[in-house]
Amino acid sequence: MWKKLCTKKGIAWTTVGAVAVAGFGAGYVFGAFDGLAAAEGEPNGGNDIAVSADAYTSSAKPDHNAGSVTRLLTGGGDATGVTVTYLRFALTEAQAAGGLVLRLPVAETVDNELVEVAHVSPVWSESDITAAESPPMGSVLDTTRASTQASQLEFNLPAGSLRAGDVAFAVTTPAAKATLSFHSRESGVDAARLSPVRAESVADEPLPRQPEKGGSCPVGAKLVPYCGALLGVAPGAHTDGSKTAALRNFEDNTGRGQHIYHSYHRGDVMFPTREEIAVATEADNPRVLFLNWKPRGASWAEIAAGDPATDAYLERLAAHITTYYGDKPFFFTVHHEPEDDVRADPESGYTAPDYAAMFGHVVNKLRAEGVSNMVSVMVYMAYLKWTQQDWHDELYPGDSVVDWVAWDTYGYSDPGYGHGDFADIVNREGTQGQNWPGFYRWAAETFPGKPLMVAEWGVWYSSRNPDHQAEVFAGAADQLAHFPRLKAVVYFESASAEGRDSRVDVSPKALDAYRRFTDSRAFSVDLGLG
Repeated sequence: MWKKLCTKKGIAWTTVGAVAVAGFGAGYVFGAFDGLAAAEGEPNGGNDIAVSADAYTSSAKPDHNAGSVTRLLTGGGDATGVTVTYLRFALTEAQAAGGLVLRLPVAETVDNELVEVAHVSPVWSESDITAAESPPMGSVLDTTRASTQASQLEFNLPAGSLRAGDVAFAVTTPAAKATLSFHSRESGVDAARLSPVRAESVADEPLPRQPEKGGSCPVGAKLVPYCGALLGVAPGAHTDGSKTAALRNFEDNTGRGQHIYHSYHRGDVMFPTREEIAVATEADNPRVLFLNWKPRGASWAEIAAGDPATDAYLERLAAHITTYYGDKPFFFTVHHEPEDDVRADPESGYTAPDYAAMFGHVVNKLRAEGVSNMVSVMVYMAYLKWTQQDWHDELYPGDSVVDWVAWDTYGYSDPGYGHGDFADIVNREGTQGQNWPGFYRWAAETFPGKPLMVAEWGVWYSSRNPDHQAEVFAGAADQLAHFPRLKAVVYFESASAEGRDSRVDVSPKALDAYRRFTDSRAFSVDLGLG
């Protein structure tokens, strides 16, 4: 299924070379770009630009500096933990204005593994950078696949995507149990370099300079942070009582405010509610609402065809939002996790194409009624069984009506399906012959122009393995580095979700580990809503 989807999107997943380009400028997306064509472009008359600083960091040695080594590491393993390679270059105005290819000579690699290059702040020193003090991830500029047959990796940086002066990149991979190594500038052989090319595409917007070291990361269009990730919660799920009170209790317990408050609504209710509006507009702690709506009373096909009752409701909802919530941005999804409700019968009104059409109709209807501050999110269930279905690729409503792509995913404390660390939860791979690379890998290559979100995640506590929850939280901050496209992480907090408990304060050890996770510099994002 994964190979089929990538091929359909124009990405041959076994191909070596740059295959996808995405960026996070003021408008987030750099624009459509044929990576292979640009990589093979003609020289632009300039000379190669040598790397001016390089190093790698290791979560196994968070305070250790590896700026003078001859090999740079990227990946993961028991001995090294999570490793990330950092590169810095100095660009003139002319060099920054043209298209560039980052060429990264390989020392050791693994076959067919996804590798990404992300923009980071250039304010770090080769002799000082460590995992504990590494800059938050910015935009992913390009993605490629490693090959044991290739001597170097190539990444395309479209014209206009960089500014003159110092620019820096992080080289990452979602591979949590494999490591790639590259020749450093101290190795005595070819090291990383930028090669000017005559680019066939220009970035829509220049990429802004990243925040200074120690500063926060602002958000741009569509609520995408220029660096780091948004942090959120769906509090008190499947329980009685005020959800906004549960939100404040969660924030008190974890010791910090949340960027995102995820709430759920059904049928013909009006939302956001008065309580939700109050939460979103608190002067000292403004939050972004994630409004999740599940329609009732009509099938997907009927809604897509303009069901009169649903359209009338959407008109009332739009008036409610514009009147009571104004122009403050908010996330929105409709019928999240649709996979559970897909039916094969083409006359059922619940086929995958019916869902895609319904989603598009709802988003376009709200936009037409004046809701211009909505940031739409497609939320997948990410259950391995559904990823293997022939209709899985038909669920996507289309780039014009989807701003973010998200998925819901959970970890289990007891051994068996779903047991693993944070990296396993985010990018759970197929087993027993399932051809599935993990949801992050699939989404990175299938939707290269979209920011990614984990819209629900949690670790189910078990008295049979009481320390597992804390162990997952303890490794999560480091493992975020595997997933630079992940721009929002929303925890699903429930004391009883079908008998399961995901609360982060079930044990003191778990709460302490979760607090340390959310204290990561990756979540130092300024919403700019105060």
